[in-house]
Amino acid sequence: MSKMTSFSALAAAALFVAPALAGAQAPSPSPSPSPAPTQAPAPSTAEPRADKAMSAKGELVKVDADAKTFTIKSADGVETEYAYTAATDVAGFREGVAGLATKSGSKVTVHFTTDMGKKTATKIEVAGDKKSS
Repeated sequence: MSKMTSFSALAAAALFVAPALAGAQAPSPSPSPSPAPTQAPAPSTAEPRADKAMSAKGELVKVDADAKTFTIKSADGVETEYAYTAATDVAGFREGVAGLATKSGSKVTVHFTTDMGKKTATKIEVAGDKKSS
């Protein structure tokens, strides 16, 4: 029985050693590639998009030609300031935006866009012909 015991011991040893030897022969897994550094999106060559166009109605309160802004007061009494540009269209008044300074008190509808919190008029419709105050 001595042969049987020796064979059993040898078989048991082989069962424990064989996986270790097999693992030593297998190529070690290459380290996982590190993720590429996160890059900020490339700046767009297109102009930043403004929010959707909106409109507001109210009474023209004041025009600041130097700052290129004007203020209207809505029906609920809230005053809102808008910027204007040379491209701002003025309907119902032929003297342009700067000429609106003489139209305080007139009812207006302002079509505007909002970009980064700044409201810029694209069109101003003058509805009333009140005399300036």
